[in-house]
Amino acid sequence: MVERIYHVGLTVSDLDRSIAFYRDILGLEVQGEIFMAGEETDRLFRMKDTKARVAYLNGSKA
Repeated sequence: MVERIYHVGLTVSDLDRSIAFYRDILGLEVQGEIFMAGEETDRLFRMKDTKARVAYLNGSKA
């Protein structure tokens, strides 16, 4: 039986809509947001000219 989940990563097509869902419907709290780009991001995703917008949400109180 799973007692606790520490980390989940999701790829979504509309980050703003997804944030609204997880925040407003599921009760998660937005902790922050970053934009990633450049060589390090390309290596991480193993793709060229990669750009990523990442949101951090916390559900420990949900």
